[in-house]
This record gives sequence, structure tokens and C-alpha cells, in this order.
Amino acid sequence: MRGLLENLNNIGMLAKKFRLPVKEFLDKKPKILKTAHFYFKYLPKQTVFTRVGVIISKKTEKSAVKRNKIKRIIFDFFRDKESNFKTFGVDVLISPNKKVFGLKKEEVKKTIKKELKLN
Repeated sequence: MRGLLENLNNIGMLAKKFRLPVKEFLDKKPKILKTAHFYFKYLPKQTVFTRVGVIISKKTEKSAVKRNKIKRIIFDFFRDKESNFKTFGVDVLISPNKKVFGLKKEEVKKTIKKELKLN
């Protein structure tokens, strides 16, 4: 039973120090990278490590279940790639477009990797 609880704690979330407090980020003037599926808003060198936040509005998708699923997939991608992002020192806010909701989990991860030009 204990092993099951440990696995549940590791599903889909970043450690708190890698999560971006979105309200603080919105007050600043970020640089914007627009791609086919995402808007990436970023501020370089805010912290020693990279922090990631996700915002999905109701205009993009009405269903809270689908919005939360995409958030979990995005956080899961960065959690898996966490070691690559520790040294960048960038705050990144990600806003998915409507096109993302038609993709499967692995396709979303491949799209992020492709659009950010990661290894």
C-alpha cells in the first residue's frame, strides 16, 4: 500500500520550487514566443532554476476536466525533463491553443519538445 501512495504523489506535478506563481508573472512584461499549438511567455534569469506555469482559459476549452488534463500533461513533460531545465534560470508561462485539445498525450509532449527545439 505504501508503494502505491508514493507513486500517486509523483504523478503529474512539479516540485513547488519549479512551479511558477502565475499572479506574480502577469505583472511583468514577458517575451512571447507564438507557435502553432502554444504561446510561451518567458522572462530570462529570474531565478537560478527554471520555473513553469500553465494557464488555460475557459475560452480555449469549457471543460475543466480537459483543461486540467492538459495541465497535467504539460507539467509531466517538464517533470520528466526537469534535469535539463534546472540550469536555464527562466520563468516560462505556457498557454495552449484550441488545437492542443485534439492531440493525445504523447503528441502533446512531442509538440512541446519540437516547438521548444529540445533534444
